Amino acid sequence: MVIATINAAALALFAIALCWRIDRIRREGAGLQPTAMTVAISAMTLAFVSINPHVREWLDSTLFTGAARVIFYCLLAFAVAALVIVFFFGSAERQRQRRAGVEAVPLVIAMIGLNVAMLVTPTPVRTESVSEWTVQHFGFALFFVIAGCYLVYGLGSCVLSIRRYVGLADGYLRHSLMVLLTGLSLVGLGSLIQTIFVVLSGLGLATVPVLLKISAVISSVGAVLFLAGICYPMVRARWIKVRYNLRHRRDYADLEPLWSLTTSALPEVVLPLRSVADVDGSINLLYQRRVVEIRDALLQLSPLLPDDFDQLTDRDQVFYLRDAVEVYREAGGSSGAVRQVLVGARDDLDAEATPLLHISRALADQPVARKHNRTG
Repeated sequence: MVIATINAAALALFAIALCWRIDRIRREGAGLQPTAMTVAISAMTLAFVSINPHVREWLDSTLFTGAARVIFYCLLAFAVAALVIVFFFGSAERQRQRRAGVEAVPLVIAMIGLNVAMLVTPTPVRTESVSEWTVQHFGFALFFVIAGCYLVYGLGSCVLSIRRYVGLADGYLRHSLMVLLTGLSLVGLGSLIQTIFVVLSGLGLATVPVLLKISAVISSVGAVLFLAGICYPMVRARWIKVRYNLRHRRDYADLEPLWSLTTSALPEVVLPLRSVADVDGSINLLYQRRVVEIRDALLQLSPLLPDDFDQLTDRDQVFYLRDAVEVYREAGGSSGAVRQVLVGARDDLDAEATPLLHISRALADQPVARKHNRTG
């Protein structure tokens, strides 16, 4: 029951991770490393699909008895080979491509070996679980020795490469890599323990059934940690995006008083919509448009604002800004040199928006005063 639950959770998480990887490739383009990561996640997703009872039964009845098991381990081997490419320690794309070519050799040998071993295994035994009795059949034992040895080799290569990356990484990336490192190490150790059991029992040297339980527990824990390491950057990126969107949605609404005031006198600063989709588009796009439009309007209103406008109190800034808007509206424009006002502390959009948000909130808090402007 526990293993089935873990498999179901793994399938769901791998499917989500696959969608995320495809979206990343669509947005950022694909080099060998991101493509290999997507291939690895795709292969793992399909591997867990293949062990679904209904899928397994369909594969065994459509192809041959034991086909589901062959497909499962071949997909795992393919995924591990892709992970070796992903975590290959080297920045040059040509080096990574060369390593991909090298890794193709043991992968093909392992996949051929798995198919041959399954075909020489007696049909009634092909779908049985690993036990001290089933490993007495040469083909059955050979199948799991090949699968275990390749997984140990591939996962070991990944662990060695990740260890080098951990030394260079910091922050959340370091934590993610450490979780991945632990997970892959445990999965590799579980495969090694199972392989040792198969060899010892198959050769009649010793029979230690508890090794299978230890292997299952270690592999399950490793799979969970591996999933956590894979999903952590995805979840963190999504969480940051959600917080970013929520903050921009709030700031977009908070800028409404300042935007309405300035664009009432300068409607020409409002950027034209490229399409109807812009209206219902990303809140970040709408927020950026609003900041740019306000900045453009303030630039044109700046000749009508005092030289020390940035140093005034909130109340005075609100008064002079409303006054400048009224003068601009009545005069049909402004004369004099323009200048930047309410300059942000840094050269980025959020920093540029901070002083705008401050005065916009002050505008919302202060009702319009019933008094004439400087021309009245």
